[in-house]
This record gives sequence, structure tokens and C-alpha cells, in this order.
Amino acid sequence: MNKRSFFILTMFLSATLSGGCNSVTYPKEKLEECVVELCKDEYNINIETSVVGSTLAIYIELPSLFDINLSLSEEAQDIVQDVLLAASRVCLSTDADIKFYCIIAQDARIPEIQLIIIKYTDDVKRAFYQDISRGEYFKRTLIDINENPQAKKENAITDVFGKMNLSKEMQDTVLNDFFRSPPTSLEGIGYWNDRFYIKDITIEEFLAQQIASRVKVKFREINDLRKYTVKMVEGKYVTEDKTRTFLITFTAEGLLFVLDPAKKLSGERKVFENIFEEASDVIYGYKFTNFDFLKLADKTLRKEIAVTKDDIYAFKRRRLGIDSIFAAFN
Repeated sequence: MNKRSFFILTMFLSATLSGGCNSVTYPKEKLEECVVELCKDEYNINIETSVVGSTLAIYIELPSLFDINLSLSEEAQDIVQDVLLAASRVCLSTDADIKFYCIIAQDARIPEIQLIIIKYTDDVKRAFYQDISRGEYFKRTLIDINENPQAKKENAITDVFGKMNLSKEMQDTVLNDFFRSPPTSLEGIGYWNDRFYIKDITIEEFLAQQIASRVKVKFREINDLRKYTVKMVEGKYVTEDKTRTFLITFTAEGLLFVLDPAKKLSGERKVFENIFEEASDVIYGYKFTNFDFLKLADKTLRKEIAVTKDDIYAFKRRRLGIDSIFAAFN
């Protein structure tokens, strides 16, 4: 979202929220219909919608998602921003309990590639009240361009069916019974063959994914960290034996060949420290307490460190230093 779009969104929120938090412009009984009509009437955009629990999903088919440089085309950006604005308007003026909204955009020519944008409704409210900065607001948006997971799955299975000479009817029966089910994670979200693949998003998995996303951006944009290559970062929220953990797994390596063991260890620790700082920023920023540990695990080095919730909050409140957190790192 550019500065102009943010300004428009802020002005809209001002008009919306000034009418009172109890005003209901879009009743929950007609929520999906309202979003469709708003996009059509005000922006001439055709969309499809689905609500699962407290998550609103919106699908847009775009004439062109990418330009010749394989970047998002200006047309796609404008359409997506209009739909995001419409979704914000509805979610902030409805009596439906919508905590998250998800935009799924696909290129009509290559629907196997999709753009996914996920927003947390409370973040939009906090941005309006200036409880969070504009930069922080942008960081709290999950944006991903990926290969449609359902398309990938069905295309692979269909290839096998073709070799088995199964009828179209039998293929559909098998796909419906075994391969067309709601996703169990955010990575499975998408739209394929006129069907939504969406789940009721939880704040826990949203934060875990946000940590992973922000770590990727941090190592890509900060000059001092560009000497490290972070090839993979995954964020999960897992519960085992009643222990709740944010698990951040990654693979990282330095671009410079280092022989000195002490310098090598120092570099490894720097990677862990920066990932920890980003994760603690997210957790503390949301004042989230429904967890016991934050665990960071480097798959390449087979090193990991676990930090308790109390230590994270003590660190953020400057009662505990980074050296104390990583005292046992070796």
C-alpha cells in the first residue's frame, strides 16, 4: 500500500469510526452480500466471498497479476487496494465477529500462481487511533505470492489418474473424498476450480507467520545483515503436552568464509539474536501471553534456543539483557 492509499484508508476510517463504534452498516446476516455489492457498486470489481468462523475470504480474478518484469502490475495493485479498502469498511462496520480478512488474487491466465494478503481487523483499528505507526501497520500485514497449493495437489493427482485411465466422474469422486478438504494451516489457503480453501485463522498462527515474514524482510533490508543468507524461515504455534510454543525454524549461513571458531560462533549468535529480537517485538507488540516458550531452531547448524514468556517480557521491559538470554549459546 502506497502513501496515497494509506491516506485514503485513514480518511475513510475517520469517517467510519466517528459515527460510533456501535453503528452497524453491514449486518452479519448479509455480510458476504454486502462485500460483493460494495466492490461492484463503488469499484466495478467482481469478487467472490466466503466466511469461515471469524475469517472473511475474498477472491479476485485479475486480467493480469504481473507486469513484464514479473512484479505486481499497477492495475493489480489498484484493484487489490480497492478490495482491501472495501473489506476494511465492512469489517469495521458490521456486527459480525470478523477478526481476520484474507484476499486471494489470481491471474486469469495463470491461476496456479496466487497473491495472498491477510489482515487482522484490530490492527486496522489501532492504526486509525495511532496506537501503532504506519510502518508497524504495514509490517503486520501478511503478504505472500505462492504456487496455489490445491492446484499443485490436484494437478499431480490428475496426472496419475490419466495414467490409470480413470473416468472424469471417478476422478472427481476420489478428489472430493480425499483431496478437497479445508486447509489445516495458512500455507494451504487458496482458491481453485470455483472453490475456496480457507480456514478460520487464529491469532496464534497469524503471529507465528508474521514473525517469519518480518525476519525475512529484516535480513533482506538491513545492510549489516546482508552478509548472512536466510534461505528458509517458518513460523508455527505448537502445543505439546500442554506446553505452548512459538517455533521459528530457519536455515542461515554467512556469505563470508570464516575459519576462526570464535568469530564463526559470534556470527551464528548474531543471526539468532536478530531473529529473537524480531520475534519478541511481535509478541510484545500484541501483548500476547497465551504461550510458554519461544523456540528458535537453525536446521543447518542443528542449534536451538528456547526462551520463556517471562524472559521475553523482561527483555522488552529492559529488565533482562540480550547477554542473559543467550548466555548458554555455544
